[in-house]
Amino acid sequence: MEPAVVALFVCRSLVCVLGILGNVALLVSLLKQSSFKTFEIFLAGMASSNLVESFLVDVPDLITELAGLRLERWFCNVLKLMSGVGETGSILFTLLICVFRYQKLRDAATRVNLPTVLDRVRNAWLLSAVSWIVAFSFSLPAILMELPKEDEFVSYGQGNETDSRACSSDLFDCPLLNCSLGRQVYKLAYMLLLNGLPLIIILVCSFLMVKVLYHNHKALSDQPPAPGPEPRPGRPGRQAAFQRSTQAVLAALFIFQLAWILHLVFQFALDSQKFPYWSQADFFLSASYSTTSPYIYAIGNNLFRLKSCF
Repeated sequence: MEPAVVALFVCRSLVCVLGILGNVALLVSLLKQSSFKTFEIFLAGMASSNLVESFLVDVPDLITELAGLRLERWFCNVLKLMSGVGETGSILFTLLICVFRYQKLRDAATRVNLPTVLDRVRNAWLLSAVSWIVAFSFSLPAILMELPKEDEFVSYGQGNETDSRACSSDLFDCPLLNCSLGRQVYKLAYMLLLNGLPLIIILVCSFLMVKVLYHNHKALSDQPPAPGPEPRPGRPGRQAAFQRSTQAVLAALFIFQLAWILHLVFQFALDSQKFPYWSQADFFLSASYSTTSPYIYAIGNNLFRLKSCF
């Protein structure tokens, strides 16, 4: 293997390990919580979706590349299905986290003690189940449609090296200008409904959350200081903890927006069959959110504590 290939493989392996550790730690911390509320349910769903893609797609792909194996077509279909389920599930749970947090932030001033629709744990579990069903249903057509023939795959290997692109986990793995009508319609519908629409909603909700935080900060700055002795330093109140949690959500959503905007550009501007580093680029774009988000969410919500993980 060439040095550049080795360096890419090492980087992918490190990112994969960091992502698995972060999502497992987040999931364990959530399961250790005394109360499992809506926000924690959505976080657990996102972490589980990330682990589906990491454990069932990225790890086998790295092992296959390291061993130089050429997998059977049915196993490639399983990788493709799990990749779609994990990727789509992560998007949908991120969307739920974003909408729920904006709803709580918007209504904080007028409905502090009144529950919202998403506050009901039963509704949260129902939306989580719907998210998994949608992720599976929209990923299943990718393996039911006729796949490209073996000779349609472009070989990038040299000598006797095995081409990992012959077993791609990409849902739309067919030539950009030579793809069947059914797969083109499927790709367009998938991108619009499960990538473009959630991205637009998250962009709008993120902007509105920043706007609400700005107005709240401005209102607090305009208020005169209260008379009397200054409060003693201690543990931050619920409002400060909620603000810190919201800032962590916004930070994770910013990474999500950047990664998926670039992902959409790659999907429509480049041909996965002719771009030699497609799988690496797709991996790092997806992993940029699935690897960093558990750490951001956990630190912002004070979940990474030793007593939470053990």
